[in-house]
Amino acid sequence: MPLLPMRWPTACGQRHVLLCLAGSLVALHDIPTAKANVDYGFESGFLRDNSEQSALALNFLATEQNLAPGRYLVTVMVNLQAIGRHELDFQGDANGQLQPCLPAAKLGDWGLRLDALAAPEDAQKTCLDLASVVPGANVDFDSGSLRLSISIPQIAMRRDIAGNVDPSRWDSGINAAFLNYQASTLQGESRYRGRYSNEALYLNGGLNLGDWRLRTTQSWQQDSNGTRNWARAQTYAQRDLPGTRANLTLGETFTDSDIFNSVPITGVRVASDMGMLPDALQGYAPVIRGVAQTRAKLEVWQNGYPIYATYVSPGPYAIDDLGTAGNGELEVVLTEADGQVRRFTQPYSSLSNLQRQGIWRYSATLGRYNPASDLDKPLLWQATLSRGMEWNLTLFGGLMASEYYRAMNLGVGKDLGSFGAASFDITQANSQLDIAGQNDVQGQSFALKYGKAFSTGTNLRFAGYRYSTEGYRDFSEAVQQRSRNSTFTGSRRSRLEASVHQRLGQHHSLSLTLSQQDYWQQASTQRQYQMGFNTYHAGISYYLFASQSLSDTHGSDRQFGLSLSMPLNFGRSANATYDMQKQERGYSHRASLSGSADEGRLTYNTSVAQHEDHRRTSALALGYRTEHGSFGTGLTDGSDYRSLSLNASGALLLHAGGLELGTYLGDTAGLVEVPGVAGVGVQNSAGSHTNERGYALVPYLQPYRNNTLVLQTDRLGPNVEIDNGTAQLVPRRGAIVKHQFNARQVSRWALTLLHPDGTPVPFGSLVFDADDQQLGMVGQAGLTLLSTVDRAQTLTLNWGEQDDQRCHLHVDPHTMHFAEGYYLQTLTCNTAGIKEST
Repeated sequence: MPLLPMRWPTACGQRHVLLCLAGSLVALHDIPTAKANVDYGFESGFLRDNSEQSALALNFLATEQNLAPGRYLVTVMVNLQAIGRHELDFQGDANGQLQPCLPAAKLGDWGLRLDALAAPEDAQKTCLDLASVVPGANVDFDSGSLRLSISIPQIAMRRDIAGNVDPSRWDSGINAAFLNYQASTLQGESRYRGRYSNEALYLNGGLNLGDWRLRTTQSWQQDSNGTRNWARAQTYAQRDLPGTRANLTLGETFTDSDIFNSVPITGVRVASDMGMLPDALQGYAPVIRGVAQTRAKLEVWQNGYPIYATYVSPGPYAIDDLGTAGNGELEVVLTEADGQVRRFTQPYSSLSNLQRQGIWRYSATLGRYNPASDLDKPLLWQATLSRGMEWNLTLFGGLMASEYYRAMNLGVGKDLGSFGAASFDITQANSQLDIAGQNDVQGQSFALKYGKAFSTGTNLRFAGYRYSTEGYRDFSEAVQQRSRNSTFTGSRRSRLEASVHQRLGQHHSLSLTLSQQDYWQQASTQRQYQMGFNTYHAGISYYLFASQSLSDTHGSDRQFGLSLSMPLNFGRSANATYDMQKQERGYSHRASLSGSADEGRLTYNTSVAQHEDHRRTSALALGYRTEHGSFGTGLTDGSDYRSLSLNASGALLLHAGGLELGTYLGDTAGLVEVPGVAGVGVQNSAGSHTNERGYALVPYLQPYRNNTLVLQTDRLGPNVEIDNGTAQLVPRRGAIVKHQFNARQVSRWALTLLHPDGTPVPFGSLVFDADDQQLGMVGQAGLTLLSTVDRAQTLTLNWGEQDDQRCHLHVDPHTMHFAEGYYLQTLTCNTAGIKEST
């Protein structure tokens, strides 16, 4: 609690000192005298120094108030999320403590469900007592830092506010350039190939200027023959478009794959960024509808847990901001005002292309086809649109066209409740192939998708079937055929996909997947089946799998396998694993030991194996992660070959403050600065610590969301002070956001202050520096703990306005005893001067 300097009126007599003290405080704070009356205090009899001065100091602590009632600009936090700075009225309560006047409308803007309040008139109040109308809510005001912290149970918050951040707080970050790199080399010798080698370098970098982000992905490779290849996957400039919930992209990029197959283009693209939406609006959830007879409480339960609660008015209601997890059944409980309870169940399922009611998703692309191989590169444009409708419907469609290709798609998706979720779409395509005897083909492609979660724990994650007529071509197939490319072996006729996951108790699960596809211009059919069974017993994990690939041209490839894994009781983390596989030519076995040490920085893996052809191999791999990058090496020794590999990866960030090194930087990242303080960890980024200049990289931040950065201050030395080790960052997509934490180097002094007669300086005496800034207060037995600059200085002790109620001390840390980060000294002072006793 900040304390004001105690100044004693010279006109006060000894027996009126309490009145003078109260009057002084009233004058300093401009508070009416009546406000200073309190009905609590501290009992000075418990103090070792039970003097009148000690009693006065305790009374000062009890009556001190930092602010008078009035209107203040304060920083508001709601459920630990920064809301911004707002001007609020503050009034004193019955205990003399300041309490904010919170208008209901403003609380609604901050996320409170006003329609969930039990009394409808509360939603109109200009000064709402939040704690009394919302059970579990709490309001805490820190007058020293002008911070208002509001805690509201999540069940009383609007779901559309979860994850939603005002666009005015989106931060474009700093101007900076970064580069992620991966470099590797492989040197080997084989009985059949002789010596061989391979080098590779992968680069992923970018440049941020204002609201624009430039990104590029490139690679370089060299083989044993010295052949070098430099390839560029994509290079583009991007920025978001405020107010449209979309991004603008210029350059080499890819189209969306939600309606048409994704294709590489060089051009311009505008597409929705679903990350800009609140959390509750990104995924699909059904609209719950019904009719209430009175003002009723509505609760929604899923899997035995309450996930939603609100009050609804008499008449029809619609709940459209429900947040759920996965598929399944929702139990709706409606409690009328007379106590009558009605229950009903609403099953629902979701697919990836379902949207909530009222949510739009769109994209528009114009550019030139940009294939990796030597193909025709026609001009292309594409537009897609989907929208969530009433009755749990989603409509979607798109148009795609080039110089010789036209395609139109139209589809619908629906949540069928207890029957699951399904979508159906049809695509009509016309292709001008410019091939003798086949200049123009056209056809249709039909697609059906289905998903369902069953109460037995069975989850049909995805099932889809697409059938295309003989004349149908997708864009890539049309370009390949028109370019007479050898990779075109025929247009796809049909494709079937399915995936089922079944839980079996707490520790067991079974998964099945299958796929099948065939082509019009070939007779072959490709099928693949996979089965996996996971279980856990007595500390050992078991995984049994089987797969089979069937092809009319390549025959059958069948595999069975078993993997056992168990933790070992040594090292920081160690696991022993045994793998066995059965293939067409026989069995293969592998035993391996893996783990980590040095707080996870060092990783290792060693294994021995026998393959199906009776060849034996042994391998050893080591990896080490530093704050500047990751490094690894691997050695493999087989019956007829041996190889050595080396690899390194890391990141570089160039900004106005210099060049920083790290292990990796994601597309959206943070830069922490604690000026001049090294070794400060960042809780959000394992292994990140500030370097000698005080910088640390935070590689992953979530765009358009509150990202809380927390410094690990528990390992700071006692000579470092950080006012606030927590910060809130809201980056735009692709931004590199910098935050500077205020830190300072201090000298900590533990002083024992005595009178000439050996008695302690009075409890509550205030300690001031030469600039009349208060450094601290004297505790019991004359002990005080101070944090100040690391230099000799003169301190003033003050416990009144009389000459014999103050003294001056000259303190020099360089002459003091130093232990465990503190300077220790005992001093004796009087009004005439200073005398050091120890």
